[in-house]
Amino acid sequence: MAALLLAGDEVLPPALPALAHLHAVLKIGTSAAGDNVIIDTDSENGIISDPEECLAQEERLEERLRLLKRKEGLATDRTLKQAFKLMDCLIGQYKLNRTDEILEELAPVCAERGGDWKVKHIQSTAFVRWKQYKFKEALALFLQQQEIVGASAALCENIGHTYSSIGDLPKAEEYFERAIELLKRGSFGNRGGIYMGLGLVRDRLGKTREALPILEQALEHYQKEHTKDFVQLDSSIIAKAHMSVGKAHEKLGEKAKAAEHMADALAIFRRTVGFDSPLTANAMGCLGKVRCELGQMKEGLKLLKDALRLEIQKDAFHLETVWELLSRLKDLHMDEAKERQASAGTKGASPLEALRTIYGQYVPLVEAAKLRIGAQQERDELGTLAVFYKTAAELYMLAQDYTGGEHLCNEALRCFHKVRDFDCSGLIEGCEMLLNIAKSNKPKQAATPDKTAPSSGAGPSSA
Repeated sequence: MAALLLAGDEVLPPALPALAHLHAVLKIGTSAAGDNVIIDTDSENGIISDPEECLAQEERLEERLRLLKRKEGLATDRTLKQAFKLMDCLIGQYKLNRTDEILEELAPVCAERGGDWKVKHIQSTAFVRWKQYKFKEALALFLQQQEIVGASAALCENIGHTYSSIGDLPKAEEYFERAIELLKRGSFGNRGGIYMGLGLVRDRLGKTREALPILEQALEHYQKEHTKDFVQLDSSIIAKAHMSVGKAHEKLGEKAKAAEHMADALAIFRRTVGFDSPLTANAMGCLGKVRCELGQMKEGLKLLKDALRLEIQKDAFHLETVWELLSRLKDLHMDEAKERQASAGTKGASPLEALRTIYGQYVPLVEAAKLRIGAQQERDELGTLAVFYKTAAELYMLAQDYTGGEHLCNEALRCFHKVRDFDCSGLIEGCEMLLNIAKSNKPKQAATPDKTAPSSGAGPSSA
């Protein structure tokens, strides 16, 4: 009902060379007042791989920005440099809400200053919109940037990734090919990112076998780029390349090779961006799916559940990904449920207890997801919201939470009836059947209360 998004395949290049001086190290001399001393000891490019050090760097940058704003105001070069350096750090950690706050505060200042500051604000805003899945907004901003500074390999790569994300694959391929031509003419650009983008587009065009060597070339480029004294260094971009190669192997039916690359990616993500990053969540979900397909159910299900938890928590909440994970977990647990029910029957235990135990663990996660749903999902993702509610209702009833299941069925029906661009008659019929099941079982549930049954806290959602 809604187009799938390649959330884990993003590869955004560094800043354009014309703006490189904006990343210069900021050093402010010592003053007599101790709280006004601002010494910048962070690296020139701001890239830090250790998650704890990333957090420490963020705290240092926040404090320096606070002091500069108090001493010099927001419009000075030194304050603006510090603000953009902080945003680079925040964007790398996917702390997009805080980044948005800074961008909003800087908007009038950068517009008035014009020149590089205006372009830098446009570029940073585009990056954030991209990571928030607002690809059309990001595209408009990248094209605006192109009108101001002209085409470069780096900017064409960004535009190519964005066209790819909104599904305009021919246009994406055109921009990646243009980026390669600009590279040949000496234009600044990220060779690895351009080849990865082109490989991903070819893959999505159904040319996966043709795309695989291009993606492998990108991976090899990044590995060489991040090797020092014959030692392979960790970098999240290497992990992203591993994910792209792994997904291509998965599509070609080469599951073991896919799992190998995805496991490498997950290990690198955990070491570089931490255990709670959206990049880590995506890798866990993909690897979990492949592990289950290889028959490694225990590890696969754990990875999928952990991925679902992280997807629900992250700043850029993406309902479709949450629904996909929830639906996959619901279906994958069915074989386990049948085995437990059969075992329970032979031991004289209640077969329903097996269902309650398996599916009850997901009720709190669904409740947490419901709290993230608001007006934006009702407006922009109505179809996805409807199938999320339906899937959640099925899961609640498998857990014998019929009150919560009834509420979710009603929410699903409310949304399905509003969808205008898709025939939802079959889905509506399925929801009405579920609703009847919930209503018929509620009296039985009330008559035989079970302290172990999950509590959904059913009530009006924030939708």
